[in-house]
Amino acid sequence: MLVNASPNDLALIAVMRRYFSLKEEAGALKGRLEAARRSAGDEIGRFYDPRTNATHADEILAWHRLRREMEELMSLAATWGRGGSIEGSPLAAAVEPIPPTLSAPLAETAASME
Repeated sequence: MLVNASPNDLALIAVMRRYFSLKEEAGALKGRLEAARRSAGDEIGRFYDPRTNATHADEILAWHRLRREMEELMSLAATWGRGGSIEGSPLAAAVEPIPPTLSAPLAETAASME
């Protein structure tokens, strides 16, 4: 069991797990969008405008939502880094962290989040 982890620290672990999960999802989505853009031969500005690209509008808007949530999560991490409390945040509570055990100390748990 992790002795020195406060609920605020565990909230940070949940925030960072969510962040890296979203980062992976956003990267995969961006890769698919870029492949479609190149295949269509469209300009970046025209392709990524959901008003002019009805075919991919939902994916473009989803990518923006993912990026916005990632920014909010990083803002929470920055608050934690400045000594603030994030444990009451809905984003920090959205994903419950798996508390480290004796067989999975904090360093291993942190490494598994990458």
